[in-house]
Amino acid sequence: MHPHCFFLALFALLVSLATATTTNNVPGNWRSIDGINLNATEIGEWAVSEYNKNATNKLVFETVISARTSFYESGTLYLLVVAAKDESLPNPTGKYKTEVLDKDGGPRELIAFFKIEAVETNI
Repeated sequence: MHPHCFFLALFALLVSLATATTTNNVPGNWRSIDGINLNATEIGEWAVSEYNKNATNKLVFETVISARTSFYESGTLYLLVVAAKDESLPNPTGKYKTEVLDKDGGPRELIAFFKIEAVETNI
């Protein structure tokens, strides 16, 4: 997929999610996950695994640094900062920002996954 197509698809998804409504939560409001829970860790591990399916340099998941969620009719959107190490290099752990849509009754979708600078660990 061309980069501009990816960003166009991401924008369309975020716009559609932002216009969704729920009965229990206000859509589009981000909530911090206090204390990284098992679900955030599972989502982080899954995101690294999905990234590795298309990557030449495979990453090894280490931990979730920070996590936020937003609820929509179609599911829960997770915004995570994870620590992962390139398994083929002796370099130190890197930090990666990822967005995952955990669809209610459907498969998860990796929306974004990219390396960030150390100063960007808060989301």
